[in-house]
Amino acid sequence: MDSSVDELRARLRTAGVETVQIGAHAANLYRVEVRHSVEIDFLANTLDGVAGILEAQGFRVRVVADDDVPFMIAARRGALAVGLLLAETDYQRLAMTRAVEGVLSVEDVIVHKLIAGRPRDLDDITSILATGPDLDEEYIKIHAAAWGVLERWRGLHG
Repeated sequence: MDSSVDELRARLRTAGVETVQIGAHAANLYRVEVRHSVEIDFLANTLDGVAGILEAQGFRVRVVADDDVPFMIAARRGALAVGLLLAETDYQRLAMTRAVEGVLSVEDVIVHKLIAGRPRDLDDITSILATGPDLDEEYIKIHAAAWGVLERWRGLHG
């Protein structure tokens, strides 16, 4: 990961914001081959104060809110794009606790990619499965069923 991203995560942590890497960059740790993505995405335990921290670091910031409650922050500084998604659900908070070295576990990457369901997300899953990872398949099935994407999992995994 980019050292400026590590510095940003350290600043956020100092402010009480814990982050876990998600998205394409997390999937790349488990895929057969790396897929390029310009944005580095994170789940965060809170977004309180995040916009100010990012702005102080020279990022242009866009806060996305529902009923004036922020749930996502998109930020860009030059070529670096960062997205932070508030961990609002019990599942997202659980996924954060299961992270390995600040990155979603392979099972949680798969569940997140199943939920997103775009062609590139499904390709990420296919590439991950091609590595023959040792998966907790029951965990994936439980959370895929809870999110209504169990059939999508079965279609990819059999």
